[in-house]
Amino acid sequence: METLEDAESRNNVNVRTAQLVQLLTELGPDIPEIARRLGQFKESVRYRYKEKILNKGLAVQAIANHERLGLKRVVTVTDIGETFRPYAATILSAMNELCYVISFTKTLPQGQYVIHASVPAEHVPAYTDMIDKLAEKGLFVGPRNSVYDLTRSPSMRAEYYDFNVDRWDFDWTNSTKKGLPEPYSPTTIQAEYDKTDLLIIKEFMVNGEKSLKEISDKLQVNYKKLAWHYSTHVVARNLIKGYRVNWMGTAYNEELGKPARTPHKYLPIMLMVRDLNEYERMVLIQKMSQIPFVWFEATGKGYLAELGIPTDYLVEGLRYVEEAIAPIRDRAEILTLDQANSLAFTVSYQLYDEKLRQWQFNEPKLLARFDNLILTIKQTS
Repeated sequence: METLEDAESRNNVNVRTAQLVQLLTELGPDIPEIARRLGQFKESVRYRYKEKILNKGLAVQAIANHERLGLKRVVTVTDIGETFRPYAATILSAMNELCYVISFTKTLPQGQYVIHASVPAEHVPAYTDMIDKLAEKGLFVGPRNSVYDLTRSPSMRAEYYDFNVDRWDFDWTNSTKKGLPEPYSPTTIQAEYDKTDLLIIKEFMVNGEKSLKEISDKLQVNYKKLAWHYSTHVVARNLIKGYRVNWMGTAYNEELGKPARTPHKYLPIMLMVRDLNEYERMVLIQKMSQIPFVWFEATGKGYLAELGIPTDYLVEGLRYVEEAIAPIRDRAEILTLDQANSLAFTVSYQLYDEKLRQWQFNEPKLLARFDNLILTIKQTS
């Protein structure tokens, strides 16, 4: 039986871990600086970081500042042509290197795909046109494209997470009183950057734990040059928006060479609402900020949110979302996502032309490559 002293000790550990998580989202895993700000010993902070974060599979990853990189989020919901369904994952993975796709997820039970792309603003019309033309060729069926200007990954609300037993502890009866939304007004002024900056961002997006020395060795870039790019470009120009503690457990495991997932711990859903006015958008953002389970948000003319609802709270979570969209339900759509059939990538750094200092998108050349791919698949089938 737990004593009062045991309960106080457990609560104290959770409070300290929540403080650690808050600073991790701001600074990344800079343990000496975090210890200084918390006024605690480095050894104690490092031990708590390893025990309560890393050993629990909660990886720390950098969040690229898409607005500063001049990128917009394009989300496509589509069926895959029957002939191409067996090859869907391979085709969509190739689109990361070819045309800015950064993730895809299959939906349940519809069997559609949700495709996220981070596309340079100047190439968004060409990208959506390419998707439509691939539909004419039979690769996609009935694609619906939505473009979002701003994106963010909300910080982990660690004050509602019990790190001792690895579960959320959230009081739904008081959900309308819990906190205020995070600031949602990032600058839309594009920064200057180069290929080396993008490579650094890519490495930290995969694993925020990496040191500059490890990145230098992997990329075979001189350490002093890399450190200069990191400090004067990536940091000074705010090319990394912050860090997130990957509480969804979907981080890429470099040792295993595949994503490390915790099956059936969360129900991932995606909420899409179209044609919102400014008041409707702000009210919806306010409502969604009251719960700690929003994993990703994007907004523009519409609104998109990806949530990971703990299996312990399925009914409460779905009921809350239903009530949040009640005034705009005629423009809302909720899709259930299949984590086992999903994959995420980093920004498509390989499509940045170092000599021209600009992003590339050659639609005729891409369509010709897809024509060859489609012909090969049909012949194989």
